[in-house]
Amino acid sequence: MTWPFENDTSAITKKLAKKSLQSEKRRNLMVVIAVALAAFLICFTGIVSTSLTQMQRNQVLDTYEAVWRGVEENDIENLKGVPEFERVGGYYLLGEELSEQGYHASYVYCDAQMMEIAKAQMNLLEGRVPEKANEVVVSEYFLSTYGNNAKIGDTVTLDTESFHGDYIVTGIMDSVNEKEANTCAIILSKAALTEWNKFDPAGYRAYVHFKNSDQLGEELITSYCREIAEEYQLPMPKMNSKYFAYASKSFDFALMAGVIALVLIGGYIVIQSIFRISINDKIQSYGQLRTIGATPKQIKRIVKNEGRKLGSIGILIGTVLGVCGGFLLFPKGFNAVSYVATVILTLISSWIMVSVSIRKPVKIAAGISPIEAVRFTPAQKDIRSRKKNIKLNPVSMGIANFKRDRKKTVAIVASLSLGGIILLVVSSIVLLRSPEALARQFFPDGDYKIYLQSEVPKEELMAAGNPLNEELKQEILSIDGVTDIIPSRHTLHATIKTDIYQTVGMCDMLTDQNYAAVEAALMEGTMPKDSHSILLDYYDVLSQNENIVVGSTVDFYFGEGQSPISVTISGLYNSGKVYSGHGKMHVDGATIFAPEALFHELHPEITSFDYSWSIVNDPKKTDYVGAELKNIVASHSNIALDEINTVIEYEEMTNSLAFGSMEILSWLVFLFGVINLINTTLSNQIARKQENSILRSIGLTQKQLCKMNICEGLCYASFAILATLIVGLPASIFACRKMSVGAFAGNVMPYQFPVLEMGLFILVLFGMELILSVWTIRRQKKQSLIEQMRAME
Repeated sequence: MTWPFENDTSAITKKLAKKSLQSEKRRNLMVVIAVALAAFLICFTGIVSTSLTQMQRNQVLDTYEAVWRGVEENDIENLKGVPEFERVGGYYLLGEELSEQGYHASYVYCDAQMMEIAKAQMNLLEGRVPEKANEVVVSEYFLSTYGNNAKIGDTVTLDTESFHGDYIVTGIMDSVNEKEANTCAIILSKAALTEWNKFDPAGYRAYVHFKNSDQLGEELITSYCREIAEEYQLPMPKMNSKYFAYASKSFDFALMAGVIALVLIGGYIVIQSIFRISINDKIQSYGQLRTIGATPKQIKRIVKNEGRKLGSIGILIGTVLGVCGGFLLFPKGFNAVSYVATVILTLISSWIMVSVSIRKPVKIAAGISPIEAVRFTPAQKDIRSRKKNIKLNPVSMGIANFKRDRKKTVAIVASLSLGGIILLVVSSIVLLRSPEALARQFFPDGDYKIYLQSEVPKEELMAAGNPLNEELKQEILSIDGVTDIIPSRHTLHATIKTDIYQTVGMCDMLTDQNYAAVEAALMEGTMPKDSHSILLDYYDVLSQNENIVVGSTVDFYFGEGQSPISVTISGLYNSGKVYSGHGKMHVDGATIFAPEALFHELHPEITSFDYSWSIVNDPKKTDYVGAELKNIVASHSNIALDEINTVIEYEEMTNSLAFGSMEILSWLVFLFGVINLINTTLSNQIARKQENSILRSIGLTQKQLCKMNICEGLCYASFAILATLIVGLPASIFACRKMSVGAFAGNVMPYQFPVLEMGLFILVLFGMELILSVWTIRRQKKQSLIEQMRAME
């Protein structure tokens, strides 16, 4: 504020700040890059986080909250008359069939309302749902690969077991991961469904969407569904857990806060270091301004104007790049409110970083007296007692230069090691959670599994003669490279009912093979002591009915039409620690465990409950074994092949998004250190130009000068690596231990050091130091010693 009796010198300070900016283009560039990088990281992280949250919300909003399984067509019509429902969709899953052309055809029936409900999974791009028996809706991938690029109204050919012949295309769907799985979704009409020889009138599913669902909570919606199920004598529906998890999901500020903290620390160190070096180089200029009457307040204004102008440019560039980068990556997650909030947060946090970073340099510039400023040279600062009889050589002189300004040294080492620490921790976790290690938990014996896959109920299939029989076993064992076959699961589809609760799921038999693993996963209660005791998945129970506890009695039966028996829940287990299920999503994983005696009691006619076999194979012949197993599966009905590569690809996809972004973040934070190091090296070159020329004039050779600079640079790199290991190694071991317990069923896996990533980090660090050192010496060669000795900053 300028008082009425004061002279207004703001125009002069602004003009001096402008002239200073014009004279220090190198410093300006470094500051703008550092600020832009910080703003970009903050804004980009916020945009990506909010976009992912919005995309998850978009997947469930206006879709469905509950689904009734095993209902008839008239039940769907009754549900459509419920006033609380805005939309009810009918759906029927016919299953997959292998085409003669090599793709897997996934046949479904769904009505028009179901297409609206399932738009996140089956988006109808154009056309309508089929009405006649010879009409279908197919995907873009199917048309481009197997349908000769047919259009709506054209004819395509289906060549599977149940559906073959020419069909008219009435609609085209979006292709979602069909190319990777070589699976084509095909929607049939109700006429084609009812003509299907395996059609079950009670095989429909009803998906319901409530009116004003965003104003209803999970408990209220569940209560409505329970009342409706009792009124229409329907089973309790399966609630859409994703809807309740994502529909009300708010933006997680924890990740954003962590990134902001890291970026602010890195940016603060770098920007302050750049301005400190700049001010040290210009102390004499400030001293001259003080001698002609400039006040400390005016000096502060000059430096602040410089910092704010450079900061504004960097913040604007970084914010724009962050918004554009986030939008280009996740355009479907665009949300105007989130974008505006992220931009505002970026501007505020980046401006605070700039203001705090220049505070100390401003005080240094304003706090020195005119006489001290005139006498000041960076080389004379903090002169300490020196040891006598020091042997001078390029190495000792390089180390002396490294220790010359301890604040500057600490700032450079800290900024370089910060990115290294993050990289070490993230790379260690990625190595621990390698897709191969995670997939191997589901394939402990080999790379392949054979399991039952049929629309026929499993108890009927096994009673008629389990396809996993001795004949099939001998056929598989005859493959060159197959060494053994291990029955891995014995399973049936089970139903559990109480007066207000019903759940269905896969019930695995407790065997000597899995008993220890299930016991280790036990969270409450005990293992079954008799044939009428079972275990339930802890999280599946809590998500549907909190009234069921250990000791509760429930009705239990396998399959439809069987009289239920009373069983006791002896314990609840964590299904995340028991690895079962097939395919990349493991959708047929066990939710119930029961003793073998209960299986035989309810189905004495079944002699073999084998559901899945693990194929033990020679690792050198994996590809050949896989090809032969595919031929066997294609020639047999009701069985399918599960491959470890399918799970590995899925884990790679999920890991790459979460941990790949963190590795990129660590390298971007490392850039702060690179900027700081480059600026310091260039500043040293200018500040020591006279000093180096004097050394050259008294006999120091060009080669020795180069060694001296390289030694100083290697000191920065060595201490940065040392700091990275001292701080990052314990942090990465601790993080891996925690991640290991969650990812590997409570087991602590041995720590693996990320040799490749850290080797690359060290190579980049030392290589960059070497290049900078050699480059500075070559620049000095362009001037004579006399010109360098006359150079004045």
